[in-house]
This record gives sequence, C-alpha cells and structure tokens, in this order.
Amino acid sequence: MNLETPEKIRSLQTKLYAKAKAEPAYRFYLLYDKVYREDILAYAYRLVRSNGGGPGVDGMRFEDIEAKGLGEWMTGLREELRTETYRPLPVRRVTIPKPGGGERPLGIPTIRDRVVQTAAKLVLEPIFEADLSDSAYGYREGRCAQDAVEKVHRALCDGYTDVVDADLSKYFDTIPHDQLMRSVARRVSDGKMLRLIKAWLKTPVEERDERGNRRMTGGKGSRMGTPQGGVISPLLANIYMNRFLRVFVERGKDREFAAKLVNYADDWRATKRRRASPLGRIDPPLLGRSDPGADQDSC
Repeated sequence: MNLETPEKIRSLQTKLYAKAKAEPAYRFYLLYDKVYREDILAYAYRLVRSNGGGPGVDGMRFEDIEAKGLGEWMTGLREELRTETYRPLPVRRVTIPKPGGGERPLGIPTIRDRVVQTAAKLVLEPIFEADLSDSAYGYREGRCAQDAVEKVHRALCDGYTDVVDADLSKYFDTIPHDQLMRSVARRVSDGKMLRLIKAWLKTPVEERDERGNRRMTGGKGSRMGTPQGGVISPLLANIYMNRFLRVFVERGKDREFAAKLVNYADDWRATKRRRASPLGRIDPPLLGRSDPGADQDSC
C-alpha cells in the first residue's frame, strides 16, 4: 500500500501552509469541501488502514468494508459529508494493560469516523503548522521526542541550567471546548468545518461492563476534552497548547525569567539561567485554563 502523500494533496497542503505563514491573521473560509474530496478521502482511508486498529461501536472491520465493496462504502461516506448528514458515532472505550501494571482506558472511534478525522487533519494541519511555536515537538511531521531532548541539551550547554519539569495532568481530557474552538476559529471561519470539529468534541463514549450492559458518558453536555482516541486529537491539543507557548513569549516571560521552553505533547521543560528571576508556578491565565493541572518539579 502506497502511503506517500499524493502530489495533488501535497500541493494543496503547501498552498495552505504558505498562505497561513504569509498572512498570520488570515481566516480560511473554504475548507469543508476539501474534506470530502475523492482523493483526500481515499488517501485518508489508506492511512487509517495502515494504522490498523479494531472496530468501533458499529463492529465494522476493514475486512468487512472491503468485502462489501470499498468503493461503495467510500461513495456513501462522501455523500454523507457533501450533504452534511454525516454524524459521528459514539466512541467505544476499552481498557488495556499498562506496562507497569494496572489498566488504562482506550477510546476506539469507528473506522468511518477515523477516516473523516484523518481527511480533516490533512486539510487543517498545514494551516496550524504555520502557527505552531518552534518550541513544540509533539505530533509534528519531521519532529520527534529526540529532537526535544537535543533542544533541552543545547539550552543546558548554553547556560540555562535551572530546569522546571512539568506534566499537565489529564491534559487531553481537560481542554475546555469553548477555548479550544476559539483557538481553531482564529484561523478557520468555515462554519461547516467548525461544526464538524464540534461534533467530534461532543461525541459520547460507550462502555460495557462484564455483563454487557452499556453506559454512555460525555455527549452534548460535555464541556471539555478532545475526542477519545481520535486521529484529530493530537492536532487539537497542539493548537490549544500553542496559546501558552505563544503568550509566554508575547508577554515577555522568556526575557523576564531568561528562560526557554521545550514542549512535547502534554509535557514541557523550562530551562533558565541560574541568576534569573525564579520561575515559580505558571500563572493559570497564561494558559487560558482555570486549572492547568501542572505537576512541576525543579532540579
């Protein structure tokens, strides 16, 4: 299976990135129609297929889709998106064992929803990539955790030897929807695309106990958290985290504390010169959350 980005899609992404980079205040207003473009949906399916994963609440596996006819399935999904009748199904939650013992919950959207989220990500990611701070390394093409480690190492070698190590507790589960959508809307004015993202944020989670009894959580009443197990979640988390990384510099905190930030997903390191002002606790309004849940250790 060829997973190289098709030239036509790469060209679209390059144009979106260039426009966003050249005009930081520009809001994109025609994006939703790209999500159901035939080549983008087809490529999204290939990406989702290559990642594998189990079925969602509808029980549909890749083998089932392909046995019944992938072309017909894709045509139906494309039509749902075109006519705006697409609605995400609940996310199936299971528990998996943790390496150190115990269990952790895992959300599994349906293949159908994973494909649509991947298509949306292909369109949205170049726009927000143009805005993301250079200090962010998680979930970005061409960057990895090792790059973040090397950035911290260089800062230490440059004399930024005081370190604050912070982990934002339950970060993905506590991102406020209203603030997140505001961050997305800074760049996206396409109402259809915004409604699509909001639908994923409001998708309920289905759990079943040992007896098979179903329990639903989340849904329309939920006010925080990115989509459970969603392909789009890392991008949304990066968009929200960028508020903090951007404002830290815009408000001169990097100069005030003589500090450098390095962020990877829900973790960040702040390195500062030893004689600079104490960094202390990060001011919650700086991140835009009432409770950032930051567990900080300094060494």
